[in-house]
Amino acid sequence: MSIELPQQPVMALLSSEEASTGKQKRIKWLTWMSYLLPWWLLVPLGSWMMYHYASQWQIDQLRYAQQELVDRDTLVLDARLARVKQDVNLLAQMTASVLADPQLDENEQLSLLQRLFVDFSTAYPSYMQVRWIGTSGVERVRVDHTDNLRRVVASEALQDKSSRYYVIEANRLAPGAVYYSPFDLNIEGGEIEKPYRPTLRVATKVMNADGGELGLALLNLDGSGLLERLRQSGKTMLLDAEGYWLLSTDGHREWGFMFDDPEQRLAVVHPEVWRRMQQEQQGQFIDDSGMWTFSRVGPKLNGNSQVPVLYTLSHDEQPLFIQARLKQLYSGVGAAVLLCMTLLGAFLARSNLSLAAKAHELQQSNAALAMTLAQLRASQQELIRTEKLSSLGLMVAGVAHELNTPIGAAMLCVTALNDRVDELKRDYHNGNIKRSQLEEFIEYQEEGLTLAERNLKRSALLIQQFRQVAADRANADRQAFWLHELIADILALNHGQWKHYHHKLITDIPSDIHMLSYPGPLGQVIQNLVHNALIHAFEEADRGEVHICARKLQNQVEVCVVDNGIGIKEQDHQRVFDPFYTTKRSSGGTGLGLHIVHHLTTEVLGGSVRISSGINGIGTSMILLLPLEQIELKSSKEEAELATS
Repeated sequence: MSIELPQQPVMALLSSEEASTGKQKRIKWLTWMSYLLPWWLLVPLGSWMMYHYASQWQIDQLRYAQQELVDRDTLVLDARLARVKQDVNLLAQMTASVLADPQLDENEQLSLLQRLFVDFSTAYPSYMQVRWIGTSGVERVRVDHTDNLRRVVASEALQDKSSRYYVIEANRLAPGAVYYSPFDLNIEGGEIEKPYRPTLRVATKVMNADGGELGLALLNLDGSGLLERLRQSGKTMLLDAEGYWLLSTDGHREWGFMFDDPEQRLAVVHPEVWRRMQQEQQGQFIDDSGMWTFSRVGPKLNGNSQVPVLYTLSHDEQPLFIQARLKQLYSGVGAAVLLCMTLLGAFLARSNLSLAAKAHELQQSNAALAMTLAQLRASQQELIRTEKLSSLGLMVAGVAHELNTPIGAAMLCVTALNDRVDELKRDYHNGNIKRSQLEEFIEYQEEGLTLAERNLKRSALLIQQFRQVAADRANADRQAFWLHELIADILALNHGQWKHYHHKLITDIPSDIHMLSYPGPLGQVIQNLVHNALIHAFEEADRGEVHICARKLQNQVEVCVVDNGIGIKEQDHQRVFDPFYTTKRSSGGTGLGLHIVHHLTTEVLGGSVRISSGINGIGTSMILLLPLEQIELKSSKEEAELATS
């Protein structure tokens, strides 16, 4: 009898038990992973998204504040430099008028000029020196303003300035042009005056009626008050054309060129920041050292006058602190949530492995999962609503930015007109008024009032356009409107935002397309399509074009937004309308812009939207097909109200 016969069923049983054990291990491992892996992926992603949006919101507040600070300081400098030109021209005219009087001999002329210069220095106390330099380069009349005292320099103390750089440069100018020297520190007796007195010298030629040169009218502007006003902000810096600090939050860096210290230049300390400032008129960016906001000072002056190149600059390290603080906060919160969700997953996994004994616990876990899913869906709807509101918020920011320019220009005109009125009153009381002065005053007033009126009308037009578009979006009622007027309003209100992309916007909208539809949602669709093209269609260095065109097709209208950018891959045409699909996730994109376009077009406007690629994949066309008269559906109206609520 063989003893090996029972071994076959025993071996088969052992093999079956091993296979069952292996399968149970796989099921157990899959069960654990199915409950833990989603949280290990979603919680870190959710923490990062919350950190990203929270930090972006707070940093955006700082961006607006710093941009407003730099814009305000730039406007102050522009206005002051423009005012100096008016003052030196007034001094030249006053000097020429006295020298042209045939009833006065030379001594009487000098005496009268001395009195007039003292009055001028009293009326404009920001000037350290008021001078008339003769054609030989020797000072003829000079009034010094020191410690609130005006002193006429005696004739024997007048100096030969023919070799000074500002006299040489001013003599090279054409008649009527104004020379501005660079800002530097005032030097007395061969030493830099202390406390420091920043000085700007401004000169123009004094001409007689026959066009002959009578010398130079020259003003020394004491920039201490101007720089002190900028310093009050605590963050404003001022640099010259070579990158030397004239005003800095770090005092020892100031006026490096006066002390032969080329290391105290922005180009040396922060070369990348200086490179960006050389390439752009104004800008804002964040690097490893913080947020930088800059603008180039440059008032527009008539003739050949050129002001020295100056830059206003602001540096704020708060964005780095905000990012570090929020990163620590959301990392801690994310870790705590991940730990909680891991424990919950472990508990649910154990419950699932004990089918009979843990049936009740499985039902609770399913209810918890259903609640979590509902919360996720609610969060998705909230994100969509927030994205829809952001377009109107960006439009508000653009309108505010656009309003700054005409209102600021109008205020400058009114200020200048008031100054001229004061000058005319002073001449009238002194008995020096002439017919030519009245004619010049009238002409100046007419030009100034015309310019102020034009800018105020521009501001009123922007406000009217914004009110119209905002009212359309708030009401979301079906209305009759002209398509070309709606698109013109959208472009005007977003001009302040879109102009920074440096791309060209071209419209071709026939003036005979009249629609009965929802102008608010349609305006938001056009705005989203144009904004999406400006952000996604072009590389950073490109200068592209975006065309908006339309045509009537029987009872429908076709609206196209076409760009000549990098195009969209054929396989991505259907995905671009999916929520949260974006190629700019790292730059803050949400992937909701085109999803909202598709939703509003199909559900509210009763139309369709499709994508068409250009030849060889160059460029993209977003084509809307809409009814000229859209029926008023309750569901559509509720969706439109949701988009603007």
